[in-house]
Order: sequence, then C-alpha cells, then structure tokens
Amino acid sequence: MRETKARRKKKNVKNMVCIILIVILLAMLILTLYIEKRDVAREVFAPIQAWAEIVPTINVDDAIYLEETESEEVKNLISQIMSKNGLNSSNFGFFFYNINTREYYFYNEDKYFTAASTVKVPVAMLYYDKINAGEISEDDTLLYKSNAYEAGAGEVTSKYKAGSRIPYSVLLREVIVNSDNTANNILIGNIGFKQYRYDIAKYSNRELSSTFYGSNVTCPGFAYDVVKYLYKHSDEYTELLSNMKKSSYGKYLKEYLDYDVAHKYGSYGGYVHDYGIIYGKQTYLMGVYTRNINNAPTLIASIGKQVVDLVEGE
Repeated sequence: MRETKARRKKKNVKNMVCIILIVILLAMLILTLYIEKRDVAREVFAPIQAWAEIVPTINVDDAIYLEETESEEVKNLISQIMSKNGLNSSNFGFFFYNINTREYYFYNEDKYFTAASTVKVPVAMLYYDKINAGEISEDDTLLYKSNAYEAGAGEVTSKYKAGSRIPYSVLLREVIVNSDNTANNILIGNIGFKQYRYDIAKYSNRELSSTFYGSNVTCPGFAYDVVKYLYKHSDEYTELLSNMKKSSYGKYLKEYLDYDVAHKYGSYGGYVHDYGIIYGKQTYLMGVYTRNINNAPTLIASIGKQVVDLVEGE
C-alpha cells in the first residue's frame, strides 16, 4: 500500500510538472503572437473602442484608426446655408474635415476658382521646405525687381524700393501676415511661374488639370490637400502657422470664433475665399470659396461659426 501511494504521488508530481511546462509554453506562444500581431489587433479593435467613447474625448493620435465618413449633419447644414444665400455649383465651394473623428464634407471640390491670395500658403511652404533642407537661410536675401511691385498692404510694398535685397524672413512674414502682393511676386519670380505651379502640386495627390498649371487657380479639393499636408507636417512649418494665426486681424473664418485659426484669405475680382486650420475643442480643416457673393467675408465667417457650433453641439 505504501508503495502504491508513493508511486501515485510520484506520478502526480510528474503530471504537475508537465502541466506547468505546458502552461509556460502556452504563455510564451501567446506572448509571441501578441507581439507579432498587436499592430493588427489595434487596427481591428481601435475603431470599435473609439466609437464607443464620447466623440470629443477621442485623441488625435487615435483618429488614424477610424474610418473616414461623410458628415450628414454638416452636409445638411451647408445645404440650408446655400438655399438661404443663393449659393450653387457655379459660385460656391466648401470643404470640412474633423481631424479627431475623420468626418468630412466636400462641396464642389473639383471646381476651379481664381485662387487670389490663398496661393500664398503653398508658395511659403516651398520656401520653408528649402530652409528646412538647408538650401537657404531666413537671413539670405532676394532681389526686389521692379516688375514685382503690386499695390496692396505689407511692409515690402510700402517700405522697400526696387533694387533692394530683402531677407526671406521679411518676405515670408509679410506674404502671410499682411498678404503682401509684392513679397509674393518676388518669391514666385525667384522660382518662375510655370515651375512654381508644378512645385506646389506636390502637396496634393489628386489629378490637376492644365488650367491649374497655367494660371493662378485653386479648387477646394487641392486647398484641402495643402492644408492637410500643412497640419500633418506642423513641426516643419511652425513659423508659417504662427503667421497664419496672426493674419487677417479677426476677419473671415476667424471673425466669430474664439479659437486660434491658422488661415489665409484671398480676394480678387469678385472671388473671395478663406481656408485653414481651426483649433477648437477638436481640430478642423475648413475652406469656403465664393464668386460674386455680396458681403462674402461675413458669409464666410458665419459659415465657419455655424459649422463649428454644430459639430461641438452648441
């Protein structure tokens, strides 16, 4: 009897050791699979987890796991605004994108409008790219040729004379903060009109027509691509974004909002636009494009306010 119990005890110990070894091996296998598959798991389950939470609490870094969806609320609001203000496909364009939730709405995104001064943002981006690459310094200068003069606001237009050499730092500040036309012409002239049109196309993956490459036009889709690129590479354009927040002195998209708005308006020959980044409770990319609309700056401000209030539930 003692021998039987001893054998049984020994057998039980062996069984226990085997079970422990199996558990350890299984744990190691699970850990290995987890390490290898955790990125896939995050991609699969993050959208479910994110949408289960209250939308305003979504972290920007987590938004990459959400699917892009068209916002029916914004779509309906823009439709109402268009009806009330005589807006249609020939005189109006719009884009909206919520960075946090990846909700969007575009209207007339491929319609070309005269860009006016909205082009100054991608022009400035080209030069900040050169500065970041070490090709030029902000202290370097460009020659102010007489054919670059164009009436308007800004220090370059009002204080400098043809033949002067102007630092990039001044040109890049004035072209955004005061929408200085002469500064913009100097910057574009240094690259060449045809070349700069091809150069700014790099900020978009969409197919752009010959009209885009041959004249100063834009469309809501291209402008959205530019401002989204700007947002995604904010660290490379800190000075540009700072200048965009200072521009327009509380007008256009900035007029009715108490948030920081990094934006750039454009106004020429009946075309009045504004686009940029709104740093609200969440972060929004927005652009409004108009043609021959009465009191367009106020309408743009109103649209910006209404859309942000709708999204933020106010």
